[in-house]
Amino acid sequence: MIVEALFGNLGIPIGNYTSQFFANIYLNELDHYVKRDLKVKYYVRYMDDFILLLPTKKACIIAKNRIEKFLHENLKLSLNNKSRYYPYKMGVNFCGYRIFTTHRLLRLNSKKKIKANVKHWNKLFSKNELDIDYTLQSLASWMGHSSHCNSFKLQKKILNSCDFLLSDKFYISREKELIGYIENSNKN
Repeated sequence: MIVEALFGNLGIPIGNYTSQFFANIYLNELDHYVKRDLKVKYYVRYMDDFILLLPTKKACIIAKNRIEKFLHENLKLSLNNKSRYYPYKMGVNFCGYRIFTTHRLLRLNSKKKIKANVKHWNKLFSKNELDIDYTLQSLASWMGHSSHCNSFKLQKKILNSCDFLLSDKFYISREKELIGYIENSNKN
């Protein structure tokens, strides 16, 4: 196995772009096993996260046991301790969202993290130590992620709590940057 030879242990390396590539290639065998052998109709995998929708708890227990055995014997992998089965009414926790039959919500830790970030950004802004560009990129990233679920009110609340967005200082500095950019582009 290439990963074992390169990194000295089993599994897929995390933190670099090749881990995404390896996940799709290495776990392709799992995809085929679940669809062809287990005949699971509703199966979704994104990188190393996957979900199965099955009709009964008994079917879930059997499928989980068979998948654990397959992963151990064929791919030398194991499921982590987050692997569980839940009734559909609790929603599916997948790819940063809690997905229900009628709607999608952000995971609770995503809400907590953005609120903590905003508090930290506001504190830095009050001390004139905030890196506006980096902060705007982080905020835009979170806004993009949260836009794929039912989060309009949360987004509005978060944006309204960002002191740096409500400050004249912010807009004056952005205006000066734009003017400088326009003047430099006219010279060229």
